[in-house]
Amino acid sequence: MEFNRAQSKIINNKPNGHMLIKGVAGTGKTTAFINKIPTLLNKYCISKDDKLLIATNNEEVLKNVSFIYENIADEKYHQNSFFDEDNSYKLEMSTVDSLMIYYFNQYNKSNKKKVAIASITECKNTLEEAIKIIAKKYENNKINILNIAFIEFIQEEIKWIKSCDYINIEEYKTANRPYRVSNSSNNVPKILRKNSKQRQVVFEILVEYNNNLKKVNKIDHKDMELIALEEAQKNPSKNYTHIFIDSCQDLTKVQIDFLKALYNEKTYSSITFVIDMMQYNNPYAYLTKGRSFATLGYDMKGKSISLKAIFIEEEAKMNKIKTSDKIEQAQAENNIKDNLDKSALTLDTIEYIDLKRNVSHKFIKDSGSVDEIYIEYNGTEEKVEDVLSIPVFNEIAAGSPILMNDSIEDNYYLPKEWIRKSKDVFMLKVKGDSMINKNIYDGDYVVISKQNTPNVRDIVAVDIEGEATLKTYRIMDGKIALMPENEMYEPIIIEDQQFCFLGVAIGLIKNP
Repeated sequence: MEFNRAQSKIINNKPNGHMLIKGVAGTGKTTAFINKIPTLLNKYCISKDDKLLIATNNEEVLKNVSFIYENIADEKYHQNSFFDEDNSYKLEMSTVDSLMIYYFNQYNKSNKKKVAIASITECKNTLEEAIKIIAKKYENNKINILNIAFIEFIQEEIKWIKSCDYINIEEYKTANRPYRVSNSSNNVPKILRKNSKQRQVVFEILVEYNNNLKKVNKIDHKDMELIALEEAQKNPSKNYTHIFIDSCQDLTKVQIDFLKALYNEKTYSSITFVIDMMQYNNPYAYLTKGRSFATLGYDMKGKSISLKAIFIEEEAKMNKIKTSDKIEQAQAENNIKDNLDKSALTLDTIEYIDLKRNVSHKFIKDSGSVDEIYIEYNGTEEKVEDVLSIPVFNEIAAGSPILMNDSIEDNYYLPKEWIRKSKDVFMLKVKGDSMINKNIYDGDYVVISKQNTPNVRDIVAVDIEGEATLKTYRIMDGKIALMPENEMYEPIIIEDQQFCFLGVAIGLIKNP
């Protein structure tokens, strides 16, 4: 089997602490690491307690991992001397959930407990009772979320709180919520604002719900994971010198912290994270919306490998393409390559438009490390070393003005040279279509430079009596006119309203 340079680097490099492998499906991320396993077992599992763990998020991924490893053993890609020895006892493949259940059972046994995991029906009934109790407490307040009709929304929010291991109300009230689980009801709120009464009552429901389950000596699945994490941190009866975590983009913070607790760090140990940059399937996953590995205690600078070349041979095997016709086989492989190439382009390439110079830049933003940006020069990707962290606030209207929250939602990174001399900048997400004639569409992000005195024809962000809008600045009959760039909208004339300029739009990030 032939490997490209990046795959060979993964296989041949000596283990050196933490490492990140990333790429779209079919780039050979998992295959490359699994080809490294024989070397790790033979040369870097020195002590009797040295073991290697491959952890996956579900059984299907685990089957794929086993399939690849069996092929390696069968085809004898490595030295025969390795296969003459039986080192299989040092290798364990498991789902994260199975490992956590093991530690939960260990907790019950060591503490002589008989805590059981409640069924889905029991959890729902207990939550319904908790909502009724808290609703009665606030019966004189108009808090819309305190309604049994919103039970699924509340249940998802509670699962997210536990997945993040927020143990007190203040942590939850001030936390950034990456995204909400979709809900069919139009009356369900799309987001619960920070420090809101709604967040407070959700946490009170959580406490009531937990207490009611505790009365019957039961917990839900998320609390099982929290108990497993605590047990692994206190009594790590299973630990591993080398850990390989596949599809870690779908793991929660609690699950990642749990695997960290199993890591037996030595001078020759390794913990490897693998991200599939196209697959984000868990609504409670931690590594979303710009969260970096740094927040988990891992500095990935110089520790990250991106795989971009398509690994056709292994992709064909994993999809079990069976044909004796070589022409048909080649065509099937080309189809895989074409689909992955298209997916990679739509995923990686982002356009930034310099509104002052009317110049367009293309760059690749690394989802595995939020502050890593790559620009293509002469057919090769070069990392931008000098980047600027720009705070991102919530939406601004390209339509009727909307209320703007002054809380920072996120941070976005751009090359400093693109921002030039603008020192105080921030970003806003565009909502609406009133600026489409300026190529500013719903979902785009505008980069705003703070300044109080714009020039005529500048695109400006304006706060009008607490509501914000994005329009073109003009003067008409001695009055300030905020002009839409869509004939379907009317100008906003500033007369007696209290207003202030938030700043001037200097850049635009197109919604990919």
